[in-house]
Amino acid sequence: MSDSETSNASYELTLFDIAWEDVLYAILFPLLSLKDLFNLRCCSRICKQLVDDGFYHIRDVNLSGNNSPRIEIAFQVLSRSCRNVRTVNLAKCNWLRDDDLSRFLRTNTKIRKINLSECPHISTASLQPIIIDCKDLLVLKLARCNWLTIGAMEALTLHHSQIQELDISYCSSLSERCITIFLHNCRLIRTLSLAYIPSVTDNLLYSIAKNSKAMKHLNIIGCQMTTDRGVGAISLYCTQLESLMVRDCPYITERSLALLRGRVFIDRSRDYQQQLNIAPNVGLPRLFLQV
Repeated sequence: MSDSETSNASYELTLFDIAWEDVLYAILFPLLSLKDLFNLRCCSRICKQLVDDGFYHIRDVNLSGNNSPRIEIAFQVLSRSCRNVRTVNLAKCNWLRDDDLSRFLRTNTKIRKINLSECPHISTASLQPIIIDCKDLLVLKLARCNWLTIGAMEALTLHHSQIQELDISYCSSLSERCITIFLHNCRLIRTLSLAYIPSVTDNLLYSIAKNSKAMKHLNIIGCQMTTDRGVGAISLYCTQLESLMVRDCPYITERSLALLRGRVFIDRSRDYQQQLNIAPNVGLPRLFLQV
């Protein structure tokens, strides 16, 4: 055997000899979780380079509920390397702070979906990059974010009109007026969750019926100021509605829900026992036509 044949026989193909851009990043990386990628990153210097360069291409970052020790350091690595993220889920991340989130958002302005629900240690300052820079935003989830203010909602309304899904459940400081103005501006919204917002009344349901005819999923669980009148308006005008969540709404009865049954999923059965001693005697008047 010649020297050249011996050299070729002893050569071993490694992971790093495979085309990074066309194969590893395009085919292998989507199959690995963020945990897998960070474990690979720790193996060697070339692994670190491979993964850091690969972070530039990832589209989804999901750290929901991950409160592991030093997870914030891993997030800082993502902030330095990621540039093309489209979907971000940071729900229930107790370690998340304004500075870290703002740094990540400033370098990923193509985000379309972001979930910051139940993040207690951030503030409205974190929303500024989302409001100003993320012009492609379609889905925003801020459930149980007690720091969400009326001013932040007004700024969001001013800069965004293409949002299709919004979850502001349990954001009790929001007024019905600011939500109404938002809906008037975002007429493409299809999924809306307003659970346990005390200010929600039939007036807001009238606004949804008037401005959000593309609505498919509506959650008003615990909005105890809503009645059959509001749901009746929804039934007449939101013809694309697919689901309606109305648990813990004592003034919404089968009078209005019967109009939706058969074409809409409702989270209460037909034989649900209303508290008749407090349910008002409200029908479905012709006033619906004036919405």
